[in-house]
Amino acid sequence: MHLFLLIFIIDFGLQVVFGLLSIILQTEKFYDFVGSATFITCALTGALYSKGSELDLGIKLIQALCICFWAGKLGSFLLYRVIKSGKDSRFDDAKKKPLKLFIFWMLQGCWVFLNMAPTICLFISDKKDDIEDVNFVCIIGWVIFAFGLIFETVSDYQKTVFRNNPANKGRFITSGLWSISRHPNYFGEIVLWYGLFISAAPYFSSNWAYFTILCPTATAAQICFLSGIPLLEKSGMERWGNDPDYAAYVHGTGVLIPWLVCCECTPLPSKDLLVKPGETPSSSKQEEEEQEGPDGQMVNVDLNAVDSGAV
Repeated sequence: MHLFLLIFIIDFGLQVVFGLLSIILQTEKFYDFVGSATFITCALTGALYSKGSELDLGIKLIQALCICFWAGKLGSFLLYRVIKSGKDSRFDDAKKKPLKLFIFWMLQGCWVFLNMAPTICLFISDKKDDIEDVNFVCIIGWVIFAFGLIFETVSDYQKTVFRNNPANKGRFITSGLWSISRHPNYFGEIVLWYGLFISAAPYFSSNWAYFTILCPTATAAQICFLSGIPLLEKSGMERWGNDPDYAAYVHGTGVLIPWLVCCECTPLPSKDLLVKPGETPSSSKQEEEEQEGPDGQMVNVDLNAVDSGAV
């Protein structure tokens, strides 16, 4: 069986099996875990069934291990979060509608295959070029991947620590990497997938394979314009849109790329809220907390927000 087809069958086969199980049990708790496990399974399958010289197989194995490391990190983080919160609010409506829930699982299969596409082209390649040039480009790609992975991991850790501190109830994070980007974890996510495209590119045996650059680009577009940043920015505006401190943070911090304060894809708080030198803010975080009420409903919404590299 062709390796491309084998990975496709494994990917969507896992989504069908666990999707049906999810419908029967009416639970979404293992959705993200299965997504991560699918990445790992497909990556290891591709590396183990690839052909080539000993050096070629080594490069393909390193590529697969990069994906496994990222998927393992993401899967464990998301599993911990859903266990802690007790549910994933993205599926509150879908759990009651079997067809809609099954579509979610199929979309996850598409997400896995889309992100894996450049690496799959590496796995199936039998191209033999100048090894020194190939190794150099692969290393550059892996360095970019490592940078993105570290950036994403550190930002996720910083936000988790911030949220676990009761003193930060009802507040927004502005420290660490979140002081230079409003969504540093998404920035790291986008960077790491472009890194894996670069490390795979020297082994592309067909010009068509270079079109897989559209795969990390599609991931970036999804994060920036669909289900990632826009939803979180909307939630932030609903909670803190009238807070001068939040307005100052948003207007002074790049939405995605660190230090780049432009290219906004969502509405911003009014600049009229920005506090001028010598003035006193008209509202504060303390007032925000008092408005939330004792049930902490707004905090629960924030804790369940999807703020990582998973669909």
